[in-house]
Amino acid sequence: MRLNRRLGTAVTLAGLVALTATGCFGQSANSASGTGSVVFANTGGALASVFKQNAYADLAAKGITVSEESPNNEAKLIAMVQGGKPTWDVFYSSPYRAIGKCGTLFEKIDYHKVDTSGLDKSQMSECGIPVLNSYFVLVYNKDKYGANPPKSWADFYDPAKFPGTRGIMNYAKDAGMETALLGSGVPADKLYPLDYGKAFATLGKIRNNVRFFDTGAQQTQALQSGEVDMMLSWPGRAYDAVRSGAHLAAVYDQPLKYYDVLTIVKGSPHQEQAYALINALIGKKNQQAIVDRLPYGPANSQVPKSTDPAVDAFVADNTKANGTVVVRDNEWWSKNLDDATARWTKWVNG
Repeated sequence: MRLNRRLGTAVTLAGLVALTATGCFGQSANSASGTGSVVFANTGGALASVFKQNAYADLAAKGITVSEESPNNEAKLIAMVQGGKPTWDVFYSSPYRAIGKCGTLFEKIDYHKVDTSGLDKSQMSECGIPVLNSYFVLVYNKDKYGANPPKSWADFYDPAKFPGTRGIMNYAKDAGMETALLGSGVPADKLYPLDYGKAFATLGKIRNNVRFFDTGAQQTQALQSGEVDMMLSWPGRAYDAVRSGAHLAAVYDQPLKYYDVLTIVKGSPHQEQAYALINALIGKKNQQAIVDRLPYGPANSQVPKSTDPAVDAFVADNTKANGTVVVRDNEWWSKNLDDATARWTKWVNG
């Protein structure tokens, strides 16, 4: 992936490289570790538990109290910012939202206040700092398919060859259209701009076999209960289902890579403490705790992957995928999310 062109106005490329290479950041980052409070709007769940036990605990020892609100509802965020009195400081976001709403919903990052050592420069944008890496993967019920499991997105979208109920999150952003195009044979490097007509034609093949879900908890429950036989899944939710007894396996052919970012809410009342929280979340201790307990890749390259085989079974990478990892185009999504969402909603309800 290329360096996000929007980063240039926040800090020069040369300066960013120097910061990343040396792991040094300005004294203002240290001043952010003073006393106070900060409010973090995030997704909750197991990931938030990791944050609490590590990053929050370390900040508490320095006199900074972290309060949480979840889910991190964007409609509420918009209302807060437009009202001029936001109560949230740090918002857990997608990179394309951080790009598309930079300067309107989110503050531009002062990278002199961030320890960028170990971070991927291509994932750093003017308003977003990477916090973890993950992939959309095909997960299937091993009891259902036995010795003849699905092996590709083409199989996911072929209910004749692979009968069974599919699960997809009911949001355009959650890879239904992208995986449909991959399943129809579109090359990974020709995926964007998305061909809506072709995507919905492929999705139409499983319309009678698909269940749509609105939350990660629903996704886990559907996998655990056997309501669905295969799922376009978030790895963390599949792992939760396995821990509860589900017999699942993941397919690594063309996993779609995504990453999440941390943003500072426009007009945040506690911006120095927000930087302290961000540095704690991307620091090695918290990053190591994430990968040791959950099937995600670290944003900080200084942290090794988990040695737990149960966790590793749901962590996709180029090694497992034999080089077939597909990287999401966040620039495209930053410009087309609203249109893609309208088209997705029309198809789902049509």
